[in-house]
Amino acid sequence: MICAINLSPPTMDIAQPAIQPAAQPATNPRSLTRQAFEQLRSDILHGHLRPTERLRINALAERYEVGATAIREALSRLVADGLVEAEEQRGFCVAPVSREDLLDLTQTRIDVETLALRHAVARGDVEWESRLLSAFHRLSKAPLPTTPEHRVLWAATHRQFHEALLDGCGSPWLMRLCGLLYDKSERYRNLAEQAPQPPGRDTVSEHRALMDTAMQRNADSACQLLATHFNETLNIILRAGFGGARPTHQETRP
Repeated sequence: MICAINLSPPTMDIAQPAIQPAAQPATNPRSLTRQAFEQLRSDILHGHLRPTERLRINALAERYEVGATAIREALSRLVADGLVEAEEQRGFCVAPVSREDLLDLTQTRIDVETLALRHAVARGDVEWESRLLSAFHRLSKAPLPTTPEHRVLWAATHRQFHEALLDGCGSPWLMRLCGLLYDKSERYRNLAEQAPQPPGRDTVSEHRALMDTAMQRNADSACQLLATHFNETLNIILRAGFGGARPTHQETRP
């Protein structure tokens, strides 16, 4: 007689370990540095931290609620971007502005962006045209930058248009250089935003003409319009009083 064998495992009372609460992840030092970098960069580009203003690490750490190490690393990155200067034995300060720097910056931007624009006109496909049309539509519908809220929206759509105009060039390096030059130019524009606009300037028409000539594959006309567009803005900024004087250092505002 064959006896049936029970293959089921024996029942055992095993105490289950208590479920421990999930450990909170430690704050990533890189994230803190990135946070500090973005906040500092934004405040410099928008003129909240003024040219030549001295940047006290402890004051900035309190202002942005991050550690001094993150601030120091962020400032070092901004030195590499040309937005902050490091002075031996004196720490950091916001990079100065001057008429000579603005003139050089504008001409360099014209040289680099017209090169990118020529490549975009030659290489841009239907997807590039669609992005450019969409970016212009958003810019044309954005309210004029007459209030702080409207300035933020207009600045975002304006940047998107200029990026879309060039991104058919197919060169990440050119786009990176154009982005860096755009930031430097925006800093001057934001510092001069109280300057009156010249009567009769129609920026929507200027951007429409840029879009139309680019999509018509007329590189020469598009590049000429882009240079004129930048020089118009240059003249407005110069009228705001960038005469090349280097102001006395200011302290970081808390």
